[in-house]
Amino acid sequence: AEEIFCITITSGLSGSYNAACIAKQMYESACEGRRVYVIDSLSAGPELMLLIEKLEQYITQDMSFEEICRAIEGYKQQTGLVFMLESLKNFAANGRVNPAVAKIAGVLGIRIVGKASDVGTLEPTDKCRGKEKSLKTILKHLKESGLKTGKVILAHCLHEPAANTLKNMIETDLPGVAVKIGKNLGLCSFYA
Repeated sequence: AEEIFCITITSGLSGSYNAACIAKQMYESACEGRRVYVIDSLSAGPELMLLIEKLEQYITQDMSFEEICRAIEGYKQQTGLVFMLESLKNFAANGRVNPAVAKIAGVLGIRIVGKASDVGTLEPTDKCRGKEKSLKTILKHLKESGLKTGKVILAHCLHEPAANTLKNMIETDLPGVAVKIGKNLGLCSFYA
């Protein structure tokens, strides 16, 4: 392709962005006149889908490569990621949480709600007991972010009923927001 857009999972969690930048340099060096724009999403999961959908929109509007690069960076500043983890098992497995703490949290039904930070790290913001409190906390974060219109993509990992409940909550409290549900894939499912 002559013009390529590549969106990676946050560089705060993965080396994918750095690897894509190296691949960009190699491709542009080997193929004169070709251009690649690598976007560090500073996020994961459904926020990448928002970026991909917006890129598709820009491309079909016949914007120039440079205009698309500027526009997608601007759009990226308007998106965000809020997440809920029902289990801390994988955090314990990779040494981020004490295994005993992870087990106790599971027994007590404590879920972690968090956000992607401005630098691309995933930061816990709340410890909630139970699914209902967790979903209400996510809705609270969406409202605090100023969301009134636009699009929300919910991605679940083996918990479609919770996603449907949250979708209904968002549509009730924020009627100007379109909500779509999908499944987490690959890496995001592993971490979730």
